[in-house]
Amino acid sequence: MEIILGVVMFTLIVLVLSGLILAARSKLVNAGDVVIEINNEADKQIRTPAGDKLLNTLSSNGIFVSSACGGGGSCGQCRVTIKEGGGDILPTELSHITKREAKEGCRLACQVAVKQNMKIELPEEIFGVKKWECEVISNDNKATFIKELKLRVPDGEAVPFRAGGYIQIECPSHKVAYADFDIPDEYRSDWDKFNLFRYVSEVKEPTLRAYSMANYPEEKGIIMLNVR
Repeated sequence: MEIILGVVMFTLIVLVLSGLILAARSKLVNAGDVVIEINNEADKQIRTPAGDKLLNTLSSNGIFVSSACGGGGSCGQCRVTIKEGGGDILPTELSHITKREAKEGCRLACQVAVKQNMKIELPEEIFGVKKWECEVISNDNKATFIKELKLRVPDGEAVPFRAGGYIQIECPSHKVAYADFDIPDEYRSDWDKFNLFRYVSEVKEPTLRAYSMANYPEEKGIIMLNVR
C-alpha cells in the first residue's frame, strides 16, 4: 500500500510540475506569427513566426541587412530603427549605440528577438541587396591555414564593390571531418604537427560569415575570398 501511495504521489508531483512549466512557457515563450511593418509600406510587410532574431528573420524574407560579423553582435553594422515592438535595448548593443541613438530607436538587428508585432525603418538601399547561389571555381591553399576561395556568380549578374568591401557567406548545417580536407604536401607537415586532422567541424544551424573581397573590382563575374 505504501509503495502504491508513493507512486501516486510521485506521479501527481510530476504532473503538477509539468503543468506549471507549460503554463509558464505559454506566458514567457512567444508562439504563432507576428507582423513586421517596414517603412510604413504595406508591400514590405512581413508575417513571420516569432522567436528568431530580427536579422535572421529579415534575411529569411529576402532582406539582407549589413552584418560584417555574421550576427555575432561585435561589428555594430546591422543597425535598424525600431519604432514599436523591440523591447528594451540590451547591454551588448550599448557598446555600439549611444544613448541618443537608443532614444531614437536605433538597435542592432542581430540582438533583437522577434517576440511581437513590430514597426521598423530600414534604408532604401538595403532592398537592392541580392543573394546568389554561386559555383565554386577553386578552393586552393595559399598558405598553411589560408584558402583562396573563388566563386563564379550567376550569368548576367555583377558584383559592384569598392576596395575593402565585403560579402556574407551562408554556411549550411554540416558535419565535416578535417581528415577529409585536401591539404597540399607543402602544408601538410604543419597540419600533422598540430594534429589538426583529428578534429571535426559540426554546424547544426545555418551560419552567416562575412569576408572581405580579395579580387579587384574590375575582375568581373567572380568573387575571390581569402579564408582562414
